[in-house]
Amino acid sequence: MTAKGIKTGTLTPAELKAAGALGGALEKFEWFYVGAEFCENLLPAPEALARTAAFFLEKGKKVCVLTPPVSEAGLGRLARTFRLLRRLGAGLELTVNDFGALALAGETGLRAKVNAGRLLYDNLFRLRRHTLQLVNAPALRFFTRQGVDRFEISTTGVRLRTNFSSAARLGFKPADLNLTLYYPYLNMTTTRTCLLGMPDVPPQEAATGIRCRRECGAASFEVKHPLINERLLVSGNTVFMRFPDQFYSSEKSLAAMRVDRLVYCPRP
Repeated sequence: MTAKGIKTGTLTPAELKAAGALGGALEKFEWFYVGAEFCENLLPAPEALARTAAFFLEKGKKVCVLTPPVSEAGLGRLARTFRLLRRLGAGLELTVNDFGALALAGETGLRAKVNAGRLLYDNLFRLRRHTLQLVNAPALRFFTRQGVDRFEISTTGVRLRTNFSSAARLGFKPADLNLTLYYPYLNMTTTRTCLLGMPDVPPQEAATGIRCRRECGAASFEVKHPLINERLLVSGNTVFMRFPDQFYSSEKSLAAMRVDRLVYCPRP
């Protein structure tokens, strides 16, 4: 059975309710993905994120807290967040997109199941439009020794071929892999600075003092170029492609790819 989830990101239950989306989401989805995946400037306040996670857990849902790549400032915020999340008990998962966040989860005693996020998949996989190959079995063993056996990837719009049938020859077991697939957006590239909200800083000036006002929350932007056929979407510090078509024929086909969880993203 393929579990179904939704990425609500930084939206609080009150904001979802005001938008008329809370009831439908609670009815349709088993998993709620909350937090910030790509940018530490978007991390909710620790207390707010803990309250959001607690709300969905109390509704009988399962919660995965998303965390982005982080600087030392972001690690400080995550440390406070993790200490609050420790109180929530079972039904909580954590997705990390940063090895520092992975280490911090252990140091703070957070007992949540930890997943490797979409920004870490390049350590193990080669993902192309039609293929998903595990190319680094030693990296897989590194993650599994840390208790990580769930890895997150994005749809590419088609059913992916894999090399998992050759697992024994390549030095791993398919049972070591559980994949979460996000759709309908493929994250293509992420930067440390924001493509939308970062003002132009001349080479002779420092970026010190620039404060994020979360302008990217207003909208994402479509980008076109005469040399690129695809339409790209820019949302904050990340560039996406959208694949709206059905990308699997059955849950059996997903299981063959080791995908047992789908996460719908209403926006990039």
